[in-house]
Amino acid sequence: MSVQSPAPRGTVLKPYRGGVLKTSLTPEGTASPATAWLRGLVSDWRFWALVGVLPLFAQSFQYVVDVAPVYALTKAWPILTLPLAFWACMRLALPYRVILLVTIAWMMGVTPLIGVFELGDTIAAALATTAKIWSLAIALSAAAVFVLLKVDSKTLSRVTLGWGVITFTALVALWLVVPHRVYDDGANSTKLFLYDEQRGYRIYMPMFFGSILVFALNRSFWIKPKVWKPVAMLICFVLLVMIYKQRTAIGGMVFVVILGALFSLRRWRAPALAALAVAVMLGVPAVWAYAHSSSVQKSLGGSLTTRQAEITKAIEFLNAQPHRWIFGSGSATRVGDVSLGDIVGTRVFFLADLGWLGVTFEYGLIGVGLLLLLHWAALKITWRAARAPAAVPRAVFDYVVYIVLVSPILPVTFAPGEAMTCMAMAFCFLRNGEGESGDS
Repeated sequence: MSVQSPAPRGTVLKPYRGGVLKTSLTPEGTASPATAWLRGLVSDWRFWALVGVLPLFAQSFQYVVDVAPVYALTKAWPILTLPLAFWACMRLALPYRVILLVTIAWMMGVTPLIGVFELGDTIAAALATTAKIWSLAIALSAAAVFVLLKVDSKTLSRVTLGWGVITFTALVALWLVVPHRVYDDGANSTKLFLYDEQRGYRIYMPMFFGSILVFALNRSFWIKPKVWKPVAMLICFVLLVMIYKQRTAIGGMVFVVILGALFSLRRWRAPALAALAVAVMLGVPAVWAYAHSSSVQKSLGGSLTTRQAEITKAIEFLNAQPHRWIFGSGSATRVGDVSLGDIVGTRVFFLADLGWLGVTFEYGLIGVGLLLLLHWAALKITWRAARAPAAVPRAVFDYVVYIVLVSPILPVTFAPGEAMTCMAMAFCFLRNGEGESGDS
């Protein structure tokens, strides 16, 4: 006759259903893996804090006037987090700190004064024009948040990709649900639901996280090939072409995906990149001729003609006082009685349409040089993080490449917080031991 050993201390004897003599030993307080994971997710306040603040750092709602409270919070976010920026500046060994502070000093300290003399701005109006540059401080405050929340690389990657999935899900949901009467031509009532004769109805969805998701899928495929990854990437591009319809952005993303694939090669990386460089140099004249053909100009409507007129007026204004090329002219506020269009003598004049020429107009060649150095620093630190064998750090580097690539048309001052967030994310990855030693 066998003798059953006593149950271990700390266990509860539970009778099997339908039996009295049979028992099962279950450790007291033990939960299933799924339940334990769910409880851990709910109780992890650091994770949810990162979910909440990361889109604010990335300026995801910078121009989305449709959601007024979040729009206002995004505008105020660099100021609200300024104490964190000061803390990061004093306590963290950020490799890009000096060039960032010099750039901020020029654009927020010198440029407003130039605007007072060159454009006749009041002091208050000149300071108001620096609002879009406040987000340069995000490179400091975001790094501070990542350190204070003790964010690890896995959590940062999960949150980034999660927001990327949410971006495309929201894009499809809004496209299916929102009626056509909501769409407008870009008036102050909406910056999200747009309509024009050339592209029809489209949704101008903030694409920081969506782009990183696409780049991460590309990089992940080359790290660990799976069929579903290029399929998912193709679906993303189909949605962008059908709903998003931003030609420059989509073209830039395609080119960066090609670059990411070439960077992921090992033995043939250098020859492949050299071949791509030659193809680009040979293709630029053909693309230029095609872009200025009558058929293309007709398909673009009046946008190309308007931009050409803006370029002409900007150059004329700068040439009138050659020192403006060096130091810039400042900028006028939208709410003032006199707009930039009135000053330069044209009905429509937006610096955001002029790429680097617009940056030169506002901040001068000195400001252009500082911004180029800052984005070189962004490329450098994200490249260091991209040396880790992980998809998201490499995708963050790809996004900085994308920003630089489209900057001749979409200026880097349009949403500078995006590049600054990438720098802070790269700092977080490096701080957690990602990068440097791996092969990118």
